[in-house]
Amino acid sequence: MKASRWLFAAFVLLPWQISVAADVQTKVDPAANLKQYTTFSFLEPDPKAKGAITDKNVQSRLRYFIAKHLNSRGYTPAPPGKAGDLGVHFSGHAVPKQRVLMVGRPGPYDYSWGRSELGETDTMDYREGNLVVDLVDLSKGQLLWQARIKEALTAGYSEENWKKADKALAEAFKKLPARK
Repeated sequence: MKASRWLFAAFVLLPWQISVAADVQTKVDPAANLKQYTTFSFLEPDPKAKGAITDKNVQSRLRYFIAKHLNSRGYTPAPPGKAGDLGVHFSGHAVPKQRVLMVGRPGPYDYSWGRSELGETDTMDYREGNLVVDLVDLSKGQLLWQARIKEALTAGYSEENWKKADKALAEAFKKLPARK
């Protein structure tokens, strides 16, 4: 019985302390034949639109990641000054979040050595980043494919955050039909 309480506490509390994988969701228009499209170009966001990413450094880094993953699926950038078959639009934001964790001893024995008492709480502050990537048929103005990514981030533009973003985008683009 006591061992089962310890295992329960370990499995309930441990996931809160380990960084979780990004929540990646994709949708594709069932009528779309994405293999017919060969080139892509990035669409300029309206700076006043909700979720518009206006920081030029962030835009540049995200464009690089998205282009890299589109290239890996067989899509190529349109020549400079020309529109691609696919338009790529992305938007996103980061919001502060907090997790509240129950801490304390998991059973009748005191494992804390004075660190906490049964029923105390601890908090973890973080930011939640949300990114939406749309692929649009430019000739029809029709949404063909969409990825929605939600990820826990640390403060600022750390390399850790950029690695998380790239990894989540890689997971999303694996679900895009390849041209190859």
